[in-house]
Amino acid sequence: MANPSTGFGGAGTEVLRRAYSDSMSNSEVTLLTGVANHILTVLTVIFTERSDAVRNVRMYVDADLSGNDIFLLEDQEIPPTGTFVYSDRFVLTETDKLLATLMASGNVDVWISYIDQQLA
Repeated sequence: MANPSTGFGGAGTEVLRRAYSDSMSNSEVTLLTGVANHILTVLTVIFTERSDAVRNVRMYVDADLSGNDIFLLEDQEIPPTGTFVYSDRFVLTETDKLLATLMASGNVDVWISYIDQQLA
């Protein structure tokens, strides 16, 4: 896939990307990790419950890999065989990590769409 140039003089790139986690449960999962000299703009995070039970999800950012978690979702309910879409945009930089976990064991798939901007 070609990377379109952004800015003047073709400095940097901007590419649509995706990440996913198959069968997330109650263990912490890293969904996306910042990259040096990149800005990751998360567009959508889709959570899909794959069994027949209500599940509750947490999604948070370890900002600057400081160990201080900033919660984006604290206890979001996903209905049985249902879907929850988080569509508020947010940015990750090189020392940020996006994490998620379920409040109890379960089977939830996660799909993430984001823009990866590489700085010149």
